[in-house]
Amino acid sequence: MSKAMFILGLAVGYILGARAGQDRYEQIKQQATGVLKNPRVQRNVDAAKQTAKGAAGSATQKVRDRVPGSHANASAPASSTSS
Repeated sequence: MSKAMFILGLAVGYILGARAGQDRYEQIKQQATGVLKNPRVQRNVDAAKQTAKGAAGSATQKVRDRVPGSHANASAPASSTSS
C-alpha cells in the first residue's frame, strides 16, 4: 500500500507540475535571480566562501600534520634514484 501511495503521489506531482508549465518556471527563475543579485545576499555568499576557504585550509593542514611524508615539501616532485 505504501508503494502505491508513493506512485500516486508522484503522478499527482507530475500532473500538477506539468500544468504549472514553463511560465511558472520562468517566474521562479526570475525571483531566484533577483534574490541572488541582492547585495545583502552577495555579502553572505562572500562570507560563506571565505569561511569555506578557511575551513579547507585548516583541514588540509591537519591532514598534512597526520600523514607521514606530506609536510612542507609535499608539492615538490619526488626524486628518483636508479642504480
